[in-house]
Amino acid sequence: MSQSTSPKQLKGHERLLLWLVVFLIRVWSRTLRFKWGSDVQALMDQHFPPVVAITWHNRLFASPEFFRRYFSQRKVATLISASSDGGWLAGFFETLGIKPVRGSRYGRGAQAFRELLAAHDEGYDVSVTPDGSRGPIYDMKAGAVTVAMKTEAPILLLSLNFGGAWRLKSWDKFYLPYPFSCIQVKADLVGHYSELGTEDPKAAAQILKSRMDAITEDTWVHAHD
Repeated sequence: MSQSTSPKQLKGHERLLLWLVVFLIRVWSRTLRFKWGSDVQALMDQHFPPVVAITWHNRLFASPEFFRRYFSQRKVATLISASSDGGWLAGFFETLGIKPVRGSRYGRGAQAFRELLAAHDEGYDVSVTPDGSRGPIYDMKAGAVTVAMKTEAPILLLSLNFGGAWRLKSWDKFYLPYPFSCIQVKADLVGHYSELGTEDPKAAAQILKSRMDAITEDTWVHAHD
């Protein structure tokens, strides 16, 4: 018997619990303070077409709030695991107006890829966590580059660096920022993938990793295990 490729969906009682969790996270997230330098401000002041935005998996908690505050006029689609854990995350993003695309494990890789391309064609920024959904941590897989090559969209690297946070004992040491803490935003607009100097997705991914590492800080002030 072949394995089902349908994404895991939340049941009725799970959706009720999700709404409660979403409410608490929204209250929590609105206490966070974002700061950035003049280089990031210059990027934010630009008007650019739909992008492929790349961020690490362990910084997902604060990403929706950042986009809600500062990019509410833009539509965002994001790749979420088709697993049961991904069902919770997909439901969370849906309540925030972010379009989840379910993949890439459980046999949905090709379908998820097509859905990401379709979302971009509809005017969505495509957000990808290249080390998700199971790691290894900070591993830049080639999928995000492949999406950028197919769509010819600009590539935006985004890192949210936490001034104070708890860290879960998950594979990615997921960040939960302290309420009222400060988050430093760093970004690098790569532009068209041709600027990476190679059409090999794996080689391009390693170049992107190097540039992503340059804006990623695991201990900007202090993060507690």
